[in-house]
Formats: sequence, structure tokens, C-alpha cells
Amino acid sequence: MKRFWMRSLLCLGLCAALLTGCTFSSVQPAESPTDPLTGQELVWPGQRPVAIPIENDTTNTTQWGLSSASLVLEALTEQQQATRLCLVYPAVGAVPQVGPVSAGQDLYWRLLVGQQVLPVQRGGGQFDQNYLDYYSLRAVDALEVGTNAFSCDTAWQNAPLWHTNGSALSGVLGGLNISPALTESRVTDTASSSSDSESGTDAVLSVPSLLPMQENGRLPDADAADAVSVRVEFDAQNATGFVYDADSRTYKMLHADGTPQLDANNDQQADFDNLLILFSASSLRDDGVTLDYDLTMGGGVWLNEGHLWNITWTQGSETTFCLYDSNGRPLTLTAGRSYLALVSSLTGQELTVQSSTGENLL
Repeated sequence: MKRFWMRSLLCLGLCAALLTGCTFSSVQPAESPTDPLTGQELVWPGQRPVAIPIENDTTNTTQWGLSSASLVLEALTEQQQATRLCLVYPAVGAVPQVGPVSAGQDLYWRLLVGQQVLPVQRGGGQFDQNYLDYYSLRAVDALEVGTNAFSCDTAWQNAPLWHTNGSALSGVLGGLNISPALTESRVTDTASSSSDSESGTDAVLSVPSLLPMQENGRLPDADAADAVSVRVEFDAQNATGFVYDADSRTYKMLHADGTPQLDANNDQQADFDNLLILFSASSLRDDGVTLDYDLTMGGGVWLNEGHLWNITWTQGSETTFCLYDSNGRPLTLTAGRSYLALVSSLTGQELTVQSSTGENLL
């Protein structure tokens, strides 16, 4: 096992990234807008994505909604605490039963703000509240609306398994003065064109894609073609693993102990087309507990269909990511569901990727 710090900054590629900039013209063509979370067909046009942090403590294996989230984010946001997963869905109507809903994390809202995300949470710390206030983001908070939109297992007195779903969330949005629709002031009008004007069709509002994705894109040669086992170790108590499944051509999610990470809605193991592990410098905030991450640039790893690419990344406009291969060329991911982790050297976090023969690839 090697610390990611040794390979995190691919200087040549990163310099090229800064000089080249990033575009998304192939990701969101005017005639066919795509889902900004997956790069696939846009099923919920004009709708705000919904982001819900959930508990990920090793003592609690009951989690709802993992298998159907378009995007899952993970990072260690507080020292000596469990990581929290953030499940992201393309619209309120796409939200299944999700939980256990946890405290809001401003890091996740920072990553998703370009998507006009609708936050759902169960309370939050001061940094979370400061961020929501600064950007005038209204969250659906279980501590505010209670059983009007959330349910819990009454057997859990001190740490209730709060969960919610799209129908319950829709029922409280009006009373909170929250719109589930995108607003024109912060979107890219991808459907407007001369042909639209001539035909009189309505433009489709959509936001920039979080990640550069497209269907059937041409990929550069991989740095490793047999990357089948992945483990992201956030600290001594927190780790997430993945194993590549050739039949589904996805990476299946594992708990720290190697057992499948299942969705309690259907007992289906969570799996992903893309794994993105991004290396980011972090620092301890003034409270001595919460971690802050630098989202400016860094190195990382992308895994897809058993292949591994060493990458660099920068943060583009509207909080999108620009990705580059090890030669500094812009990189477009294969469309699909993604897992994205931020890891840092501050807490001794490590990434291990192995081949089918057990060889370490990093």
C-alpha cells in the first residue's frame, strides 16, 4: 500500500490543464441536452438535483437509496468521525426512500452548487449553516419539518434512522418556499438555437455537467488494464472498497470489512460505472474538528470497466470539474453512475488499487 501523496500531482498534466482550460461542448450538445449527473439521456428536464447526506458508520449497515443514486460523494469531513455519503438524484421525483439522513456537510454543497442542488439534511454544524446562508440555499431539514417529510425507527432513541422519499419531500416544498425547478438566472440554455426560434419550441433549461461525460466516447490508453480491486482508506476506522464485476462492467461497493454495501430498499449491492478518487489538500478548521478541502486542483485516479487512468483535475466555472489524462489531454468520462471521493494526506488517507493477481498498481 502506498500513500497517494507520492503520485497525486502529475505536474506535466496539471500545467497543461491550467493552460488548456476546459470545455463541455461535447457533453451537452444544443440539440440533445443530457443529464448533468450521468451524461445520459435527460429524463427530468428543468428539475433541480436533490442531494442527501446519509450515515455511513461501520456499526450501522442499514442504508436506503444507494443503488439508485446517480452520483455518490464521500469524504472525511470531521476528524475521528465516520464518513458520510452524499446521494444525489436528478430530481425530487426521482428520490426513492433514502436514509439514514445525516447532518448537512458544506463540502458536498460546495461540490454541487453549480447544479442548483436542493439540499436535504438532518441538522448541520455552523459551517454548513454559514454556507447555506451565504448562498441563500434553503434546505429541507428534518429538525425543522420533522415527521411532515421524514420517518424514523422509534426503537432508535439517541440516533434515529431518519429517512425520507420524493413524495414526502414534495409535500413540504411549498411551505418552505422551495422550488424544485431550475431558475433561469443560473442555468445554461442548451436548447436555444435558431431552429428553436423558428419552430417556436420551448427552450430546455439545464445546468452544466458536474463531470465531463459522454456516451461512446473515445478513451485514451489506460495506465493499467487490470484494475479490479479498490480500497479507499479515510482513516483507521473508515474505508470503502470496490471490486470489479466483469458481467455488469461496474465496480461493486464494499464495506470496510469487505462485505457488500447493500441498498435496504431492494437488497441490491451499490455499483458504479465510474470511480473517481481525487486527491485534495485539506486543512483543519478553527473548531479543531472539521476538515476543509482545497477544490482548486490536484491529481487523482479514474477507474472504468477494469481500467485505470492517472488524472489531474481543476475546478472549472460553475463548480464543474475539468479532467486530464497523464499526458495533459482533456479527458471525457464514460457516461453512467459515478462514485467520487476526496482524499487527503492530512489524516493519513490511502488509496490501494490492485490487479487480479494482487499486484499493487499505484
